[in-house]
Amino acid sequence: MRIHHLVIVVLLTTLLAISTGWAEDLEDGFMGYQWGSDISKYPALKQLYSKGGLTFYASPGESYALEDMTIGDVIYGFYRGKFYAVYINLDTLEKYDAVERKMKEKYGLPDHKSSAKENLFTYKWKYRDVTIKLKRDQLKGNMKVAFYHEPTSSGLDQERRILEIETSDQFFPLEKKENIDMVPFLDFWDMR
Repeated sequence: MRIHHLVIVVLLTTLLAISTGWAEDLEDGFMGYQWGSDISKYPALKQLYSKGGLTFYASPGESYALEDMTIGDVIYGFYRGKFYAVYINLDTLEKYDAVERKMKEKYGLPDHKSSAKENLFTYKWKYRDVTIKLKRDQLKGNMKVAFYHEPTSSGLDQERRILEIETSDQFFPLEKKENIDMVPFLDFWDMR
């Protein structure tokens, strides 16, 4: 009887160590890529696109296995040269469903939101400093899972907004021929 108890304790300890190791891996990084590490640490990555402080890379031929399926199309995001995100395209509903099951198993029930305007359905999980989003475009059929390390991407939203304003013609230029009612600046307030 003691041997059975010992075997059960050893099995439970092993399973706990494996699941904890996976979770710690996500907290520290993603599949060997450490959050916040410099791009110079990964010379095999090939640059795909760059804008502002954002640069995206891929590792040709790299893929992951999940439930006997191969998941490829992995893109690594770097903000100001530091690793902050992973984007993985999912090309079948089977892969999407497998990722959804795995995330629910590891992180519980997600928050979810839908956007009728953009036809997007998004599941969102939060694990310590990492946000995980599983997205599906209902019309186009595009699906992806993304992992974001929040501390490394600090300031990213502000920089993105600045880039959008700089490249947007929403406010400028005003056409000179327009008649614009000019109001002296700050005249609306009583400044006593």
